[in-house]
Amino acid sequence: MPIAAFCRIIFVALGLLTFNVQAGELPSSTSKPSLTMSDLPRNEKLPLFDPHRKSFTCVYQNQHVPPVDPQAELWFQRALALDNPDLYYQNRDYPKIYQLYVQAADHGHWKAMLNLASLILSDYPGVPQHDPEIAIRWVEKAMQLGVPDAYDMMGTYHQNGLIKGGDATSAYAFFQRAADMGSPSAMTFLGEKLDATYDDSDGEFWGNLPIATQMLECALAQGYGDAAEELGFVYARARTADAKRHALAVLQEGVKLGSAKCASKLSIEFDGFNLTNGRNLPGSIDKARADRYRVVKGALEHYQGRLKLPNLDKVLPLPPAPLPKWDGNAKTLIDAAKPVSQPAKSEKNSLQQGRSFVPDGHAVAALDRGVLTATGAQMVPKTGYWLALYGSSMQPDARLAARSGLPERYEAGERFEPSSYDWLPPDRVQWHYLGEAYRLPPQRADFLANLVGAGLLREIPSSPVALQCTGDRRCPESGIWESRVAEDHPMAVLYNRWDRQAFVEKGQAFPHAGDRFIDAAMTDVQWTYLGSPNAETGMPGIYAIGL
Repeated sequence: MPIAAFCRIIFVALGLLTFNVQAGELPSSTSKPSLTMSDLPRNEKLPLFDPHRKSFTCVYQNQHVPPVDPQAELWFQRALALDNPDLYYQNRDYPKIYQLYVQAADHGHWKAMLNLASLILSDYPGVPQHDPEIAIRWVEKAMQLGVPDAYDMMGTYHQNGLIKGGDATSAYAFFQRAADMGSPSAMTFLGEKLDATYDDSDGEFWGNLPIATQMLECALAQGYGDAAEELGFVYARARTADAKRHALAVLQEGVKLGSAKCASKLSIEFDGFNLTNGRNLPGSIDKARADRYRVVKGALEHYQGRLKLPNLDKVLPLPPAPLPKWDGNAKTLIDAAKPVSQPAKSEKNSLQQGRSFVPDGHAVAALDRGVLTATGAQMVPKTGYWLALYGSSMQPDARLAARSGLPERYEAGERFEPSSYDWLPPDRVQWHYLGEAYRLPPQRADFLANLVGAGLLREIPSSPVALQCTGDRRCPESGIWESRVAEDHPMAVLYNRWDRQAFVEKGQAFPHAGDRFIDAAMTDVQWTYLGSPNAETGMPGIYAIGL
């Protein structure tokens, strides 16, 4: 990924239209010649970092960032897909990746702005622009939109000397502001610095465990997996059996959220690290689990934070649950732990053929009372879709369908098709003009298909069993389940993620939202069965990883 040389640079993973944007050019709204250097966001005067603060309020970034245009999101995802880790970096199409990021960023996509800045600061071949000033200005544009992660990235620029006059003091002020605004990466960085038991005399770390813990938990609630590694360390300090179980559980959550650090930590723990001094978390050596975590670690490092494994318990549950049999193929292990998607259901019916056909990704406008009309006895006056109705009502939407009830497309000068009813003459049929079909914004199916193509999502057949239940019930069927809260729920933006899934055995409790520090009652969570249980082996209680 771009600019590995700069520590803590954020790369925010997760028939194109052509825009008149030059390589590296910013939208006019970004350039404000009237501003002095002291007025620029990079030089914002912020309160100094206070390592001994007494309070912290958890704010969620996704509840405060500007909404993302669906088309811009699709461009962003396509750029990520082209930055394919399976391809050697010199073989990736960085000019196209850059172009897609510019298009998305120019349409207000804040993640694209930050990734674009990182790409500009990289030394990857084919990137059209490598001017640090342009990168800084993209980050400043995201700051002006109120993006917490942009403040975190600007802090890194100060820390690395990319900003004139920047140093550790100004950097930590930006990190603090970013954390208070809701940046999970800033919370994780500061949480690690504050969770010591005493202050370092050189100012490298401080003893403020209560605030550090709150920051790390808030970051994990937002799906930031790396926060779980440090949080597991914090939880394990008590060295009690409960503390160790708690630490193991939070590290497992981190792996599910894509943290290679957590997978590495668990592989070391199950290998028996610190077993003799009583600090080992599982309390015994389990080489089989250690080996699987090493495979998972390799995959997560390969995808550099983009891959999520919400169904990890399907292949690698924590003890005392038995391990399902594995064929030793790394692909089997990783694919089974990935999020899944069932094939998109077509909303078109068999009647939408011939004149009623509407191209995929398009729709026809609804009937409007003020539209152009013609009788069936006339020639078609205008090219486009027409709807045939009849009846005496003055309200078009109260009339009856004279044909299929679907819009039909005609060319100007053609004749309208006759009514479906022999007794209805053409002059009594009223045709209403609906215009040409228009392109719909990208839909959920478009995004899921892109994720499948990028190897981040696995498509499975539709489940033959239709099951839904609330989270306060016991699981009625073993397999992968997807969870959601209502769209008007206060936590919907935080909770309703594309990878919000879990592998649950029949009779077990569903995962509680509170396990990731999300305030949602179990009765508010709706779980839907997707299928993909593990395979029977013929031996009671023993299963094999099934795809």
